Amino acid sequence: MKQRPSSVHRVPTRRQTVEEPSARNPFRVVIAVHRPRFRRRAERAVQFENWEITVLLNKEDAVGACQRGPRPPDILVISHDFGRQKTLAIFRAVQNLRSSGLKIVGLVEDCNSGPDEFPEAVPARLCDVCLTEPIKTADLQAVFVNLFEQIRGTAARQLLQSKTGGRDSESVEDEDDEI
Repeated sequence: MKQRPSSVHRVPTRRQTVEEPSARNPFRVVIAVHRPRFRRRAERAVQFENWEITVLLNKEDAVGACQRGPRPPDILVISHDFGRQKTLAIFRAVQNLRSSGLKIVGLVEDCNSGPDEFPEAVPARLCDVCLTEPIKTADLQAVFVNLFEQIRGTAARQLLQSKTGGRDSESVEDEDDEI
């Protein structure tokens, strides 16, 4: 009587999958902006193919989101008032990740002066790109494309179709200002 080989002794066949480099290593962006108007503008500005976007709400942990995963995100977009920070504490907490390739885009009221408690914490020194309010989607998009080209050395892929139903971004920004 012949015995069938058990499944334990079988060698599983492995399929080799070919992944695109961008699928293995997507361009990651974390958006941590307090005000919904500016958060939506930042979201619209990063609608590119093969970009992995994480949008945080005010009570979520921006530092933890940057430390999650196999590597830090490529770009952190953070506002001065995110997470109820008064002394730019989150800006200061993610400084050690800049050596790993993290680029910080700060949305602040004044780029050249720090908070009274930490006068050395000047946003222009803590960020790679420091922007003051009001911020337009087109300005943010130009910053993101420039940073992508610096980091990856290639041009950013085309924008995905917007979810606004064919309306231009300027009219959507005007509606945001009315809220």
